[in-house]
Amino acid sequence: MHDDELDRFKRDIPLLRYAVEGYGYQRDKRESSRASHVLRHPATGDKIIVRPNPDGHWTYFSVRDDRDSGTIVDFVLARMCGGSLGRVRQELRQWLGTPRPARDDWTTRVYLPAIRDPRAVAEAFAAARVVDTCPYLEARGLSRETLSDPRFAGTWRVDARGNVLFAHRDEAGALTGFEIKNRAFTRFSPGGIKTAWQSASHPDDRALVITESAIDGLSHHELGGEEARRYRYLSTAGAPSPRQLALLERIFAGLPPGSVVIAAVDQDAAGTKLVLDIERRARLHTHLSFRRDSPAADKDWNDVLQRSVRERTRSPGA
Repeated sequence: MHDDELDRFKRDIPLLRYAVEGYGYQRDKRESSRASHVLRHPATGDKIIVRPNPDGHWTYFSVRDDRDSGTIVDFVLARMCGGSLGRVRQELRQWLGTPRPARDDWTTRVYLPAIRDPRAVAEAFAAARVVDTCPYLEARGLSRETLSDPRFAGTWRVDARGNVLFAHRDEAGALTGFEIKNRAFTRFSPGGIKTAWQSASHPDDRALVITESAIDGLSHHELGGEEARRYRYLSTAGAPSPRQLALLERIFAGLPPGSVVIAAVDQDAAGTKLVLDIERRARLHTHLSFRRDSPAADKDWNDVLQRSVRERTRSPGA
């Protein structure tokens, strides 16, 4: 059924300008063209492609998450905590009538820097609940046993909206921000900085497993069986920033002699690029070895876990 107001949002609000002014994205002039605009978010590392379609609607898609795409309505829903279509309408009504940007204006937008707010980040994480499991993570195939494992104690919580918060901490253990995950929704905490989601470390650990998401780390642990009990886990929450790569190098330097760095990244081009970055840095430390551990038939380790759960459910003895 046609909705005239939604059509006006998609057509009359320039998503390019909205993403820059409303959410702090920056346009990458080197990668952009007049027809397709590459935007990056300096705090979250998100990368999106924005363009006007022939039908007059602005559309986008995220390079990091193939589920994050569509029109300006989808863009707001994906980034609004506890978002609903009603709340999206309220937000976008304020932008109706915003003039379309001139072509020169697309290349001269002034970036409004994200504001760091460590206190707000700490208060938001402290207000979330410590639980043994949650519907969203169970739907991703993760068991209560894995989610309540002491290895991951304190690494995640659930907020009042049912979002899962995955804590990012520096090498000293200080909270710097948190990734927010729910169905078709991924965001990084406003005011926070990406460092790394990290599991607990044990004296007898023999490997550091690096993944692109905390859910992939938890999935790898669940699939790894007894051997994975001696693995420590770390997630960069997407493509790592220079700050995160520097943190990795410091963590590598502190690993026990004989440890192996395992890049359990996605089976795609972005994963391959990340492997090269991790391997180059790991091999600078002669006390470490390195290996890649990407899925053979699936994109990431959570896909492997979910397929495994489905197969067990369908098996006669399940």
